[in-house]
Amino acid sequence: MVEALRSRPRSACLFFLLTVIVSASFAVFHLSIKGDVARALKGDSAAYRANTELENRFGAPSKDEILFVTAGDLGDAETFAAFEDLVLSLQLSPGVAGVISIFSLPDPSGLGLNYLSREGIGDAAPSERLDRLLQAAPLAPYLLSEDRNATLVTVIPDRSVPLEDRLAALEAEIAAADPALTVKPVGLAALQREISSALMADQAFIAPASTLLCVLFALFLFRSWRTAILCAVPSVLGLSWTVGAMALLGIPFDPFMAIIPTLIIVLGIADSVHVFYAVMRHRDRCDIGRALVLGLNETIPAVILAALTTALAFVCLSLVGSPTLSNVALVGPIGMAMTTLAVYLALPPAALLLLGDRAEGRPDPLRFRGLAGLAIRVLPANRIITFIAFASLALLLAAQTQTVIGFRLMEHVPKGGEFRETLERLKASLPGSDQAFVVLEAADPRPGLSPEDRALLARAGRALYGTGDGFVPPRDMRESDAAALRRFEAADGGAFALPVVGSLDRSWQEILGAAEAVSEDLKDAGLENAQVVGYSLMASVELPRVVQELRVAFYVAVGLVALLAALLTRSVRIAALSMVPNLLPILGVEAWLFLTDRPLTIIGGIAFTVAFGIAVDDTIHLLNRLRLARPRGAPVDRAAIETALRAASAPILTTSLILLAGFATTAFSLLPSVSVFGQLTAVAMLLAAIADLFLFPSLLCWGAIGARTR
Repeated sequence: MVEALRSRPRSACLFFLLTVIVSASFAVFHLSIKGDVARALKGDSAAYRANTELENRFGAPSKDEILFVTAGDLGDAETFAAFEDLVLSLQLSPGVAGVISIFSLPDPSGLGLNYLSREGIGDAAPSERLDRLLQAAPLAPYLLSEDRNATLVTVIPDRSVPLEDRLAALEAEIAAADPALTVKPVGLAALQREISSALMADQAFIAPASTLLCVLFALFLFRSWRTAILCAVPSVLGLSWTVGAMALLGIPFDPFMAIIPTLIIVLGIADSVHVFYAVMRHRDRCDIGRALVLGLNETIPAVILAALTTALAFVCLSLVGSPTLSNVALVGPIGMAMTTLAVYLALPPAALLLLGDRAEGRPDPLRFRGLAGLAIRVLPANRIITFIAFASLALLLAAQTQTVIGFRLMEHVPKGGEFRETLERLKASLPGSDQAFVVLEAADPRPGLSPEDRALLARAGRALYGTGDGFVPPRDMRESDAAALRRFEAADGGAFALPVVGSLDRSWQEILGAAEAVSEDLKDAGLENAQVVGYSLMASVELPRVVQELRVAFYVAVGLVALLAALLTRSVRIAALSMVPNLLPILGVEAWLFLTDRPLTIIGGIAFTVAFGIAVDDTIHLLNRLRLARPRGAPVDRAAIETALRAASAPILTTSLILLAGFATTAFSLLPSVSVFGQLTAVAMLLAAIADLFLFPSLLCWGAIGARTR
């Protein structure tokens, strides 16, 4: 391949540049962005099915637009009038099926009007009307703060109107609101849009920043700007080809897919570094073209195997069975394949074009000879090191059973943004904007409220709100007044959904605890068949189960990689020993989570599985150097291990530093989940490099001397 491209490197580079432009352009126009965290859930779980049934029967409550409206005092006459105008404008806005606000609350006396319009109250000053509402209507404290400076408005969308048109109309109404009012979206629908926007902003910053920082590290380590740029070529190609493939296959970009670009960038540069260290070993004895051929022949087998192990780790994510993780399990291997292909196809012509045989283009990479010498000096203590390694592994495996598994929606909420600030203000004023629902099957399945239905709802109201009055529409309520409250009646009239609200920033334990308390209250009221359902509740039930299955996927990945290592080296002993330095860093980071009282979330589960696949890369390159250090079929000996260490220590340390630099940029991600993934993976990579240099050679000296491998 190199010889064929040697005479036409410029044409080859132009061709690859064209593929980047085409792939990236196609992705820009066809790749969709999804901010729905629930896509990580299994579509066949009980909680998922219950929430889907709720969405279908009650008009998709998770799609409601919940607005947090604040003012100096809503009881002020002018401010109250401005708020009335806002609610009326929202009701008349295109794409709105109904609006739930303090004006929707029925009169507990059942006189047929909403409370704020009833006789004897409608003519009072707004401040008095609102104060009396807070005292009389049991649902009022959920919608209006005690100091009257904050309220919630729920806009029920008309889903026959396209989403873009609905959002445009809603934004126009918010922009046109009286200056005395501050209106901010705070519901799940708004949260998902915030996540989508953060994903787009992240990729516009994180991917270029990762590439730039990795290139700067390569510049420092190779002391050649041409080589530093060359190291980024496979990453740019691999990433553009991967996102183009995602767009072509119709795979959306979601919060869990956000880890892919950084991985492709840092792994592409790491592979290039291994190739260039090999090329530099031959450059002094031959021209650049021949050096590339020899360097690629030495390293490409290891590069392919490293990509294969990472791809296997990704594939294991499909065992969980969730839609989005299945997509990650597909896109990860595609990215690995595209990056490896770019290393093999694009790196040679780019090197020929940029480096050639220029004296100024000769890299002078840091050799880290002192590091290799230190690693060799600890080999005589291999028995002690081996004992420590196995003892640590046993201890960490035992500690893993104590790890707390959990979920928190806030790890997916963009940090430092207005949405988080608004949630904090909301939390200080009102119970929250996160809704679960108590679903009751109607006593009378016919549409409308029969006396039996009213009795059932009154009993549920006493259990949930302390009174059976104030949330059932009176028989003679006007059509316009009753429309919004009928939002809580199933379209077929066969069930009712009563809201139970809470804060969006609750932990999964708090959400489950609140749901359990509600269920107990319903049982005490004789409503054992009532079911508590909601988006956040579904996520709190199911996502910890997904994490448990990710842990299973992790061990499946370990088993598959061990089997692959045994097949490739034809040595069960070496394959088993190679797992120790790769398991210790992952289990060590998980133990750190336990010691710092942090739960293992779905992002952590993904990070550990993927990080294991990446951590094996250094082990593979060390074993590849061990293969090259002795005649084919010869047994492993101490001299071969030392030779392999001298050759592999510099590229292993260099790639580890570049991986750290690449993952460091995730600290600036708007999404806490991406930052957590980057931090966990970076720490695991650093520990894996240390283990491969100072632990794995001792394990080989202890257990592999005399073994015959391929």
